Amino acid sequence: DPIPPHIHSIHQSLIQQNIITHPEIITCSQQWIKKVEKDIPNPSKSKRVKRCHYVNHCPICNYLRKQKVHAEMTPYRQVLLDNGGKNILLTFTLRHFKSHLLMTLQEVLSESIRKLKESRPYSKQLFPSEHRLYTLTEYEISWSEENGFAPHCHLQIGTTNPMSPDEIQTILSKEWRRIVSKVTPYTNFIPSYAKGVDVSENPSGEHSKDKDPYGLDAIKELQKKSNRTMKERFRKKYSYSQFQMQSHVAEKTTSFTQFISVLKEIYITTLKRFRSLFFNPNPKHHLFPHVTSQSK
Repeated sequence: DPIPPHIHSIHQSLIQQNIITHPEIITCSQQWIKKVEKDIPNPSKSKRVKRCHYVNHCPICNYLRKQKVHAEMTPYRQVLLDNGGKNILLTFTLRHFKSHLLMTLQEVLSESIRKLKESRPYSKQLFPSEHRLYTLTEYEISWSEENGFAPHCHLQIGTTNPMSPDEIQTILSKEWRRIVSKVTPYTNFIPSYAKGVDVSENPSGEHSKDKDPYGLDAIKELQKKSNRTMKERFRKKYSYSQFQMQSHVAEKTTSFTQFISVLKEIYITTLKRFRSLFFNPNPKHHLFPHVTSQSK
């Protein structure tokens, strides 16, 4: 089984806390079934582990989905970097308060991202087909006691556009604010120019806080910085990713009880069919044949 032990531990802990209640998710990876394609992935075995495929609710299937998508992106990213391109990470957020409903925030975010991808500054000026080799779209949810839910979207774009991240951010910040104001009538959802969009180069393709489930690495780094920076960090009352909250529940840390109700709301609210992670290569880009030729 390619699933790390801590993922299985999270799965079992969420079942024990009645966060996971769907029968198919509960029994995920506990049964063996006959393979339809007998040669895939291991010809010597006639059966495979049965997965539930509820990637938004099952830690096991979510892990497998992320591994598959990022493995699919890796050869494109490597060819791009080898040919002078850049993997750009864009993060889009909304203004949010504790009183905002998670479902409403998710609806506004997903519709705004859809309209952004169709907008002229994004699709014609910044990431036209001749510059865009691929796009990886990933929706995530974080939560803090002070500000409540904070759904956000990461776009990783492989591009040969020579424009700097600062130039891209200047254009996108204005466009993102304009689009959100059109999608929602609530002005307190509209982000500021400074905080709605973050743009950076991301050669590794990794971005998530999930690499450090409890935030320990971040705290160590902060200890090297000024007292002012430390105070700012603690003023925000911490923000936890969904994976961090799941990890706290699995390990039964001193603060795990506060995350149970939060995770239950996420599981109730998030649609099983919602595509939270997907990868779109662009066959029209001039580097696309280099990737496909290497994979043969």
